[in-house]
Amino acid sequence: MSDSIQRRIQQLGNLELALLLSFVAEEHCIFTTEPHNTPVLQEELSRSCKATFNVRSAVVHCSSDTTIDDFNDSILIDADVDISSPSRRPRDLGQHRSVLDQRSDQPREPGRLGSIVDPLVQRQIADVIIVTQLDRASEVVQVQALELIRSKRIFTRSSMQVAPKGLLVVAILSEPTVRLTYHLQDMFCMSHFHSEDEKTHQFDNSATRYELPKFGKEEIESLRENMAEIEINAEIAQYLHNIEVFLRNSRFVKRGVTGAATRHLRKLSRALVPLHNLDYIPPSLVALAARKVYAHRLVLATADNEKTLLWGSDPEAVAELLRDVTVEDVIEDVLASVEAPL
Repeated sequence: MSDSIQRRIQQLGNLELALLLSFVAEEHCIFTTEPHNTPVLQEELSRSCKATFNVRSAVVHCSSDTTIDDFNDSILIDADVDISSPSRRPRDLGQHRSVLDQRSDQPREPGRLGSIVDPLVQRQIADVIIVTQLDRASEVVQVQALELIRSKRIFTRSSMQVAPKGLLVVAILSEPTVRLTYHLQDMFCMSHFHSEDEKTHQFDNSATRYELPKFGKEEIESLRENMAEIEINAEIAQYLHNIEVFLRNSRFVKRGVTGAATRHLRKLSRALVPLHNLDYIPPSLVALAARKVYAHRLVLATADNEKTLLWGSDPEAVAELLRDVTVEDVIEDVLASVEAPL
């Protein structure tokens, strides 16, 4: 990896690093913050997408009244028209218009699209979709978001829209403790809590005075190539397996150690390696990946369904044991219990 990329990585803040990790791993991310700081976080994410990664983003503000049509319309942006391309020169544009003019004289039969749409002014799905308060959206809207992540396409009332390669969905939850629907939650690889005290890069209010992008497609592709070369040796594979087993068997955990989480843990462990300028996976990066992968997934047991109640544990003692236990506490307890390879 070039020293230039490493120098730029060192200059990034936590917010930009979380986005960079999502781009490299090609996985979606959940962001949380204090409720009053949500608009600021959304604005910082939008600016980082433009200034640091030179990608176009769309923002979706969700509420209980948001409909599927609202969601679909919000994730679409105007398509890029590159007039420097030979196929987009004025001569070709004129030819394209003349073809449409000729077709306009002919009777049109109703079709799926309803009318002929000029592809040069067609809308497309944004490279990055920032969804605020997705947890407050109705179940049907969350299912639509799940379908977009799973199939990389959506069906509107007039057309089918295909997502660009490398689509990134960023969900900003209304509160750190709320959750999405079960299957949608499991589609997000990692989560990141952004404190309002964290320093981020300052941007000028003028859209024309952004700093030059620090990471283009070439740099991100280089990091992905380095990630693909990382191999998981037997010791690290056993360490990963033990973390999953200990989490699944923990008396504090009701559910959340899914097959998708297992795949994401391995992928994120490898994606972190080039960002730290290494060529192997140390246990510390596995632990960091575990904190990111399971923080939004684990559902803690309660005094009514804790496992040892089946063997006669005292409900009052169990309730006292579970009091004030957080997901972060459970993850740290498991990481402390699993022996890391030397």
